[in-house]
Amino acid sequence: MHVKTPLPQKSSRFGITWNKCGVWIVLAFSLALAALTSGCASPVESKIKMTGLPVAAVGHYGSMIGIPEYYINGRFIRNVSGWGGGGAESCCVALPLYPSKLTAPFMIHVKWTTCDVSHIKFINDRAVDPSSRCKETEHKATIPVNFAVETGDASAMYMHFLPGDRVEAWVSNIGPSGPKYQGPAYPRGPAPDYAPIVDRPVQADPNHAIKVQ
Repeated sequence: MHVKTPLPQKSSRFGITWNKCGVWIVLAFSLALAALTSGCASPVESKIKMTGLPVAAVGHYGSMIGIPEYYINGRFIRNVSGWGGGGAESCCVALPLYPSKLTAPFMIHVKWTTCDVSHIKFINDRAVDPSSRCKETEHKATIPVNFAVETGDASAMYMHFLPGDRVEAWVSNIGPSGPKYQGPAYPRGPAPDYAPIVDRPVQADPNHAIKVQ
C-alpha cells in the first residue's frame, strides 16, 4: 500500500526548511526499545522475541530533493540527504531477533517527507529569496524488511529512499556503500538534479524478505 498526498549530508540549500527537523531527541536505549516494542506494527511481533536495532538511511533522489524527516512505525527517526548518506545511525527500531524463523514477511510502516527546491534560485548555495520554501510532499508505505543476516548479527537497518516514491529496508552487517552490500547500489559521483527511476522489482520473491542469506 502506498499513499501520496501533496502538501544531505545536510545541504545549506535545505537548511531553509530543515531548522524544524534538527535531531535533538536523545533517549536511553532501554527506554527506546521498551517504547518500540509496546507499539508494534506487525501482528507477529507479539509472538516472537524482539530486539532493538539502529537505523540509518540513504537518499537516491539527487541534488534537488532532500528528506527533512522520516518515521518508522510512527516514530520520528531523522533527516536524510537526497544523495548518499547511510553513515549516521539513530536509535532504534524493534525487529525479530531471529527472522529466519518467521513464516511471513515482517512489515513496517514508513512515512517520509520530500523537499524539492528546483524552483528556488540559488547563488553560492544560498537562496536569493530568503523567504523561499521548498515544495513538500508526504509519502507513506507499508513494506517488508529484507533480512540479509539475523538481526543480532546486523550493524543496522538501512533505509533506501528511491526515485518513484519507493522505499526499501535492509538489515545487514555490511554498510550500504560496501561492495558486497545486499541492498540497492550506493549513489556515487556528482549528484544529478534528479536521479532516474530504476526498474527495480519490489519483492519479486515473496519469501525474500524473510530469507537470511
